[in-house]
Amino acid sequence: MHFKNIIAVALSVLLIACGGGEDTVAAPGEASRQQDVFRTPSRAALPAVTATQTQILVSSDPGDWVGNGGDYAYTQATAAIRVTASGGALSVDIQGDENWRANFVLPASHGKVTPGTFNNVTRWPFHEPAVGGMDWSGEGRGCNELIGAFRVNSSEYVGAELVAVDLDFVQHCEGDAPALFGNIRWFANDPTVPPGPMRNVPDRLWSPAPDATPATGTFVYLESAPSDFVGDAKQYTYTPRNSHLSVTQANGALSVGLNGDEWWTGNFKAMNVVSRVRPGWYRDLQRWPFHNPVKGGLDWSGDGRGCNQLVGWFAVDEITYVNGQLATLDMRFEQRCQDVPWLVGPLRGRIRWDANDSATPPGPRRIPERLWEPQDGATPAAGNYVYLASSPGDYIGGGSKQTYTTGLSVTANQRALEIRAGGYTGNFVAMDSIPRLKRGFYPGLQRWPFHNAALGGMNWSGNGRGCNQLTGWFAVDQIRYDALGLLMALDMRFAQRCENVNPPLFGEVHWARPAPALQRGRPPTR
Repeated sequence: MHFKNIIAVALSVLLIACGGGEDTVAAPGEASRQQDVFRTPSRAALPAVTATQTQILVSSDPGDWVGNGGDYAYTQATAAIRVTASGGALSVDIQGDENWRANFVLPASHGKVTPGTFNNVTRWPFHEPAVGGMDWSGEGRGCNELIGAFRVNSSEYVGAELVAVDLDFVQHCEGDAPALFGNIRWFANDPTVPPGPMRNVPDRLWSPAPDATPATGTFVYLESAPSDFVGDAKQYTYTPRNSHLSVTQANGALSVGLNGDEWWTGNFKAMNVVSRVRPGWYRDLQRWPFHNPVKGGLDWSGDGRGCNQLVGWFAVDEITYVNGQLATLDMRFEQRCQDVPWLVGPLRGRIRWDANDSATPPGPRRIPERLWEPQDGATPAAGNYVYLASSPGDYIGGGSKQTYTTGLSVTANQRALEIRAGGYTGNFVAMDSIPRLKRGFYPGLQRWPFHNAALGGMNWSGNGRGCNQLTGWFAVDQIRYDALGLLMALDMRFAQRCENVNPPLFGEVHWARPAPALQRGRPPTR
């Protein structure tokens, strides 16, 4: 006997043992009415359905790799189900809380999916055409090899198009005893659709404390629990005065972009029957865009942190549109990363947005009287110079004091300034709400060019040394432009701390554009 046939016969015996029956399994490719190898999957997770509604039930024995020992139930109210037939091949796609794909191929002698039992089938698409094949896989799990059986209890066609099918199946990965088994009952005309959001948002849902958020205007507020990875156990408040916020709605999805001292992106997707986000509670959600399409999804991530998997909800308390465009929004959300057991605390947030909010970041502040400045006599009395005073422990300046008077370069481009001296380069950028640098105090800055554009940024580095992160300020004491906008003179001070905590590097810059050299000699004659 051929070795492959020996394996098939041995595994057929295994199928009988799993099914609990005593009848002989049909020979490979033979259609029969046997039912002993098929078991009824659990209906525990299935809501009440009628006899003409689509349902898919799957159960997995402990030790089965593909089903992971679980029970699964799907209807068109809980998952997006797609069933297609081509000749004697049936394909099933399920996008729900889990994602599955199945293929059942009758023996080559069958031109349609017709009733019958088909035993000793192996993994599609590597099966024997005369015998038939099958495969159920998903969630990143599948069989390398399998032995199985499926039974088409009934099928209905209108012309050449399949419109209904009822099928039982069982498969064993690698020929092992634990089985994955299930039933597929599908109707093309099933009118069942997923429900929309729960209109009455429950009172028990989280809301921030009344004094935690601004009383008026656009804002994003985040509240991160101690065991939340994404929010790093902190609270954040952003408004148009300290960050750039954007909110858009398209195809039933809200997208939030936030560029402040931190960078965040939020995505909130309604169920696939909702073309435009509307008020209500969107619950039992998974990570967008890998979510169950009939429920919706969400994801809040940024600053280099995000969830691989998550569960959560969002509630739209108020939303309005003008001429089809999003006008106002007030919503809350909660997500919990599911990646590691000790980092499952919630990240919660509230977003209030008004398309007509005209608030913008303020310009530079008044220069404080007690701001750092060099000691008397530390800098030249006249001429251009760059003076650096590095504190002990400062990495950039090495704890020394340096004065540079030659080889200086100062250039301005709108609100950005670049200074070169002694192998160092300094970059100073104003907030993007002003057209060019002007006199004033620019505090709360981060490292250029990774800074908060609403506040401005800075960076002093060179001679092989620089900060990964920094906090700092600069003060423009005097600045002068000519009639064409060319920078003519500058007096400024600055301070920065590498890695946000190290001892500071201070600096002062005094610079005036040299007057053009006078042309000597006899003037040209005509």
